[in-house]
Amino acid sequence: MLEPYEGKLSCTVLRGEGGSNALDLPDISKQGDFFVESPIILLASIIWYLKIYKNGKYCTFPHAIEFLNRKYADIFPILTSYPELENYLSPFMDAWESSAVEQLQGQIASAKIPLSRMISPALYWVMTADDFTLDINNPEEPKVLVVGNNPDRQGIYGAALGLYNSRIVKLINKKKRLKSAVIIDELPTIYMRGLDNLIATARSNKVAVMLGFQDFSQLKRDYGDKESAVICNTVGNVFAGQVVAETAKTLSERFGKVLQKRQNMTINRNETSVSINTQMDSLIPASKISNLTQGMFVGAVADNFDERIEQKIFHAEIVVDNEKVRRETARYVKIPQIIDFTDKDGNDTMQQQIDANYYRIKSEVRQIVADEIGRIKADPELSHLIKDK
Repeated sequence: MLEPYEGKLSCTVLRGEGGSNALDLPDISKQGDFFVESPIILLASIIWYLKIYKNGKYCTFPHAIEFLNRKYADIFPILTSYPELENYLSPFMDAWESSAVEQLQGQIASAKIPLSRMISPALYWVMTADDFTLDINNPEEPKVLVVGNNPDRQGIYGAALGLYNSRIVKLINKKKRLKSAVIIDELPTIYMRGLDNLIATARSNKVAVMLGFQDFSQLKRDYGDKESAVICNTVGNVFAGQVVAETAKTLSERFGKVLQKRQNMTINRNETSVSINTQMDSLIPASKISNLTQGMFVGAVADNFDERIEQKIFHAEIVVDNEKVRRETARYVKIPQIIDFTDKDGNDTMQQQIDANYYRIKSEVRQIVADEIGRIKADPELSHLIKDK
């Protein structure tokens, strides 16, 4: 969906070509379920704890994952020793204090299982760095951020990409920022919380949103009926290639109908009669959308108060100027090298540095737990939190 900042302009792009398989996305239809919300609350409390501990020195997502994977007999005494986390942990404390071990283990496992797939040295390296901030349209430090997925490791990287995207959506949708764009291809392969709100409000903050996906049914399957409907109905511009079935029918209805004049001729032995009548027919029938050839598109565009568009519905071919494309690509500048892993002898030390960072995080979390348990045992008011094993 393309949503520039001037006037009412937003757009959905449906592509008719193959794409990557869907990632493991959150079950939107089960929001509010006990074993769906419990891991969210637990992870939120851990992140909040790491923000409090030593002024957020260890507040990174890898540290949170490692902390979560410690024994729950260590996790809960540490978290409950902070009054700020009391409300977060109330669903767990009842089970903890009543020794409902099975329920507690089920709640923790609901968080551990999906996040355990993110335990990756490479991912830990990326998510512990502080090279730049995610406010990409900051006037003081503008950035172009490109994130990609590896088809072989979709289950690992999907959650991390969703985390970055959700944070970016909140940071860029603010006043007094540079004009910016959020461009997402194959939208159903990743979940972005708050995307519907971004589409609805971003134009006033000079943010353009462009989303591409294969079919409405994909979006409905992975985002749920309600959220997918909001996303599809909020946009003002639609560009579609060949799509079939319900998507083609929905688009045809969206493009509307037009009054068509029909002429019928009846011939019999004695006379010939001609009748003319009118009826409403689809402007672009679903059958035509289902049989578009490559390069042919249908769509609808929105206009502005001072820039009226007479013909908003179109069925046309996009012609690519190959010469112009060659001239454009010839001016491309090579992406500069961000970091160099070679040592003074010219050896590639990338894997060694990534592995060292991975084990450093594990060691830091072990030390945090040991220090905190020692602090609790030494405090007479908190020592009761440590249960005898």
